[in-house]
Amino acid sequence: MSPTDPVAENALLRRIIEATSADLDVREVAQRVAALMTEATGADVCFVHVVDDEHGRVQLVGATPPFDEVVGTVELAVGEGVAGWVAQHAEPAVVPNKWEDRRYKYIPALRGEDYTSMLSVPMLCLGHVVGVLNVHAKEARVWDDADVTLLSEVANLLARAVENSRLVGRLAEREETLETFAAQTVEAQELERRRLAGEIHDGISQRLISLWYHLLAAEDSVSDPERLASELGMAKALATDALTEARSAITGLRPAVLDDLGLGPGLESLARSIEGVEADVKITDERLPSHMEMAVYRIAQEALHNVAKHADASHVTLQFGPTDQGVRLVITDDGSGLPEQWVAMAEDRGSYGIAGMRERAELIGGRFSVTSRPGRGTTIEVDIPLLPRPGRN
Repeated sequence: MSPTDPVAENALLRRIIEATSADLDVREVAQRVAALMTEATGADVCFVHVVDDEHGRVQLVGATPPFDEVVGTVELAVGEGVAGWVAQHAEPAVVPNKWEDRRYKYIPALRGEDYTSMLSVPMLCLGHVVGVLNVHAKEARVWDDADVTLLSEVANLLARAVENSRLVGRLAEREETLETFAAQTVEAQELERRRLAGEIHDGISQRLISLWYHLLAAEDSVSDPERLASELGMAKALATDALTEARSAITGLRPAVLDDLGLGPGLESLARSIEGVEADVKITDERLPSHMEMAVYRIAQEALHNVAKHADASHVTLQFGPTDQGVRLVITDDGSGLPEQWVAMAEDRGSYGIAGMRERAELIGGRFSVTSRPGRGTTIEVDIPLLPRPGRN
């Protein structure tokens, strides 16, 4: 097929549009497009790469046979090889003889010795490089402007398909995360109800029953002042204990300090409540929406509980205040710390409450990190982005 034939080119573009519009994943779309491009350009093979921005890599996601067998196993760093160069510079690379081009990198799995020339173009979506489309020819070839234009048009159509697939994937992941969190929330609520029911039954209820019996005994002791005083004293002590336990249960559900004083004083109170650990508190009293304050408070509460129970620390630092994008909570102790692999294991197994802290942070759009080394303590950090508001730079 001649790429300069308008009828043939339009027919090709229609087939490309059909392929990129199909309800397929990125690899299936890439495979179809790769086959069409070898047909359209007269190339011998075609490779489709997708850019992983997070890790700075260019990954092979589609190829014509026999290289479809190595899809998913080949990748380059952005800037590495011709494809990496194109991903970095967002412009085409015309390579008549790749053995004379310093950008070329030999990859054994792609049998570069069998091919001489190549054309590589960026896959652009809204000006952003989402991938790279390459065609290779066995014989030396000078790729003309028509080849570059055709391949670029196809690459940009494919770029939109890649971005759409990514968006669908992210939505699916978000839905799965929300479903998981909803299940965990229901489970946590049920556990909290059981805990509260147990506290009421074993503590408050038993004390109230005892209080009732002592009041009955006091009623029968009106004629015996000494016994009356004893029974009333016991009743008063039981009432005091029941009130203390009731307040403790209520605080477990919603810390009153958040409503009475705010998040800053609440965090300071938490830090200074750890027995035997010196606390250095640096707080800017930043008010947040109620659900965010509760999440930050609970994360700090769990982190400080770990310091008191597991860290064997003598000093802890709690910092909370605004950043350029939002607010940040940092809790650092000088305790025994944990090996890096233990941190990952603790999160997987739910130990030390790490998974719960991360989930609370992510639920309010925050980023959670934990850093720990044996003998060098542990640092918990939570960054929470906030929408701009008057008075915030």
